[in-house]
Amino acid sequence: MLKLSFKVFTLGILVGSLLFFYHRPGSSQAAPPRVVAAEQPGAPLIIMPTFVDAANPLRPRYGYSVTNATDKTIVAYAIQQSVSLGPGAPIVSTTLTHLPAKKLLLGPHDSRQEEDGSGQYERAPIEITLSADFVEFEGAPRWGEDRVRSGERLDGERSGAKAALKKYREIAAVDGVDALVQTLENSNLIQPQEQTNSSTWLDGFKTGASIVKSRLISAKTKGGHDGLRRELGKPYDSTEGRLEP
Repeated sequence: MLKLSFKVFTLGILVGSLLFFYHRPGSSQAAPPRVVAAEQPGAPLIIMPTFVDAANPLRPRYGYSVTNATDKTIVAYAIQQSVSLGPGAPIVSTTLTHLPAKKLLLGPHDSRQEEDGSGQYERAPIEITLSADFVEFEGAPRWGEDRVRSGERLDGERSGAKAALKKYREIAAVDGVDALVQTLENSNLIQPQEQTNSSTWLDGFKTGASIVKSRLISAKTKGGHDGLRRELGKPYDSTEGRLEP
């Protein structure tokens, strides 16, 4: 699971509605959407739009920086995108970024660059408003309204990853690494023991199990059985001490 990149800012920065306009030469004549950072006094993240590319007006690309405004280290965050196409309710989506290794964590006052442009719209967007919806700090404290239950999804992801690692380690210990390689071809092996959790948690569980499986397959492809053993011995994410992605 990989994410995006990024750089530093001063704390005296104005956090109001930050507008940034950008149009590349030779791109479509349609006016690019305004990309705006919502006012969020006291929020642990500062969001600043950095570019807009409206070469395809129905699918604009845009970038923004995310700066940690606190003295704590951030492990995960969710950014909400509210897209206005004109009259009527905006189209709202949320992107959860989970930084899985200590080397990737967003340290105090550090910044990362992010990009988006996954939305395809019937009409050219007029305005895109960005806001922080969820933040998890190192040590597990959380902040935000968390409208789409990103924290619950993250809990499910970690549970799925732990279940997958436990199962795969058991197979390697009892039946050997060759048996584990064969087992990795079975996509339905890791299932939650209880089905009473929410669909959001279950989606997260599936994601975590899938990430572990992908890492093990990649490790086997790159490093053979030794690479597979090394990856199998690593924790899932930074909350358990994972250092490298």
